[in-house]
Amino acid sequence: MTHLIALIDGSGYSQSVCDLTRWVAERTDASVELMHVLGRRNTDSEPADLSGNLKLGARSALLKELADLDEQKNKLELKRGRLLLEEAKTGLEEKGVATVTTKLRHGDLIETIAEFEGDADLILVGKRGEAADFAKLHLGSNLERVVRSAKKPVLVASRAFKP
Repeated sequence: MTHLIALIDGSGYSQSVCDLTRWVAERTDASVELMHVLGRRNTDSEPADLSGNLKLGARSALLKELADLDEQKNKLELKRGRLLLEEAKTGLEEKGVATVTTKLRHGDLIETIAEFEGDADLILVGKRGEAADFAKLHLGSNLERVVRSAKKPVLVASRAFKP
């Protein structure tokens, strides 16, 4: 049996990735693994010192509030990721794909693909991601990184699925 990895992110291309995944799965009797990777977008640089010249009590209160906000943001990203995966899984199952699993990961997209592509026969990804809608003539940066690093074939979904 063929095994597909479909990368979704909540962008306008995610539905097209799911449609293309269903199309391939129907023709190859493939199992599908839907994957959403929560990247390290906000952790790549040094944390900013937002405390300024505050007194010790005010600085501690501000840092605690910032930590609480960061924790809340991370919880929301996890919840959103689970919802994206669950909706995509339900959609594929309703359209007849028999075996669909989901995987929500933290970390680098390329490291995640390297870890899981060994069992896959094909990787499906959208032409652009969530942050690339402003650049209509450019490919998404994650697409380029996936294509350059993947050892398995990569099928790229356009915005609108066409068989």
